[in-house]
Amino acid sequence: MEPIVAVMLILGCDHSMMVCRQSARPVEHYASVESCEADKDIQVRFVDDYPMAVAECIKVPALDAGQKIVIDWRLDATNGLLAEARLRDTGQMTAEAAMPSEAGGV
Repeated sequence: MEPIVAVMLILGCDHSMMVCRQSARPVEHYASVESCEADKDIQVRFVDDYPMAVAECIKVPALDAGQKIVIDWRLDATNGLLAEARLRDTGQMTAEAAMPSEAGGV
């Protein structure tokens, strides 16, 4: 089995591109960014539950067995899809809280 080098993120959007959601279609995996780019236009055509669709091919960081990635995305000012894959932090989340000082105001 070839390692996954890239994934395609596909978003379905309303006509104004103000509301976008990840497509219900499974995320496609690719052995190269180039093969993902070559398939992008075809895959976007299959999104039929939204009036608009955008896609981006994202290079995936090298993964060890059991590791997962998270894809952060946003649309830029020209409605271009910007996306980045990063390793999912599986460590425990911790937070510290302190009481506000009485002398300092807010």
